[in-house]
Amino acid sequence: MKPIIDVHEHIFRGRDIPVEGYLYSRRYQGFAARIARILRLPTLLARCIRRTQRHGKFGPCCRLLIGFASMVGREDYRTWAEILALPDVDDVADRLRGTFKKDRIDLFVTLMIDYEYWFKNTVDTPLVRQIDDVYRYVVLQSNGRVHPFVPFDPIRELAYRKKMASPDGGRERDGSLALVKDAISNKGFMGVKVYNSLGYRPMGNSAVDTQRRNLFKRIGMERYAAITGREIDGVLDELYTYCEREEVPLTAHCVADGIESYWRASYDFGSPGFWRAVLRMHPTLHLNLAHFGWCDAERYTAAGTDGNSPWVKQICEMVRDYPFVYTDVAHHEVFTPRKAAGFLNDYRLILRDYPGVVQKKLLFGIDWHVITRVVGYENFTREYLALLKRNGLFTSSEIADFLGGNALHFLGLLKKGTLPASGWTKNRKRLGFFYKRNGITPPRWFTATGP
Repeated sequence: MKPIIDVHEHIFRGRDIPVEGYLYSRRYQGFAARIARILRLPTLLARCIRRTQRHGKFGPCCRLLIGFASMVGREDYRTWAEILALPDVDDVADRLRGTFKKDRIDLFVTLMIDYEYWFKNTVDTPLVRQIDDVYRYVVLQSNGRVHPFVPFDPIRELAYRKKMASPDGGRERDGSLALVKDAISNKGFMGVKVYNSLGYRPMGNSAVDTQRRNLFKRIGMERYAAITGREIDGVLDELYTYCEREEVPLTAHCVADGIESYWRASYDFGSPGFWRAVLRMHPTLHLNLAHFGWCDAERYTAAGTDGNSPWVKQICEMVRDYPFVYTDVAHHEVFTPRKAAGFLNDYRLILRDYPGVVQKKLLFGIDWHVITRVVGYENFTREYLALLKRNGLFTSSEIADFLGGNALHFLGLLKKGTLPASGWTKNRKRLGFFYKRNGITPPRWFTATGP
């Protein structure tokens, strides 16, 4: 029996990110939204979240504010705000496991994020402490049910090497690459998360130096505008070399919406085609192009808005062309009737155009807690399986691979010699040592996997 593996979740808190700057980066449309910006709604909402983390439950004024934000944003921000306001990271992890208890998920792969250098600054929990908190209070306590991905930010790495000040003040003390290596080697982390739509391409960053410099000036961090695209390419290549050599999988945010440092930044930095240059240099890198590139503007049948074919189609070509490229379905709104119909139509065309390809590369992921703003998110697993089973799109065996079998290959968790052999076994070895070193009985999903 193959395990159920959710490869895309988040467990950060409001004080772990520059939440005010993030909220101001969003695109606000309509008269009510413009009024909300004039009234500094993002500032007030961020203060409510931070204050609640210190003092307890939301007060009546904050509850009214969150309700107004939900009306303006046309999404339900109440659960989202409640989770961000939780005081401790283990509280967030407990909420994750409790929300999807009925889905019987064996392994949660939570993706940590590092936004500190890309949004207007508010003082946040240092990343080194965030990683240590997740290790101590989530990974060790989960007994093999949670193994995260650690974030990598090339600007943090270069600020550290250049002895530059961090956004919070004082010299940057933590190199991003060193944090990655320590988390993978010693703390039960399994992979790396990068977030290109913040302001850097996977490779070829000299082409977008102007956009990045303008961003840093706009958010009051002019000192980082001196960092060049060539320098960014250099530290990214060091990351890819390490991941390839040590058999560490990498997940990249790859959808033309979501969290961006400015509206449409994804088109400057995040297109899936930008990864081809990396894969030519690192052909055995295990890469997950998350979210399958799917949004209203980038459906399989859309025209594509960046001058190329739609991102969904580009990703289909890449999972066909590269044996270790995968994609996940996180945040697909299959519980919305109109969008569910769009996904169904797209999958029919994809399976027609790429027969037998996507079924082997599609990964299950929900994108909690980001997805909590969408009504019906609790039923994500049920609705997605219903979609894939409709009219026999996926067979029962392909469903099992989607839910976990494909993830075992992407994560490098199968025993040596398992076919189709990818040669990746170091993650499994690292986890075995991690369980033994920390007195953890290996979980059932770990002991049951193999040839």
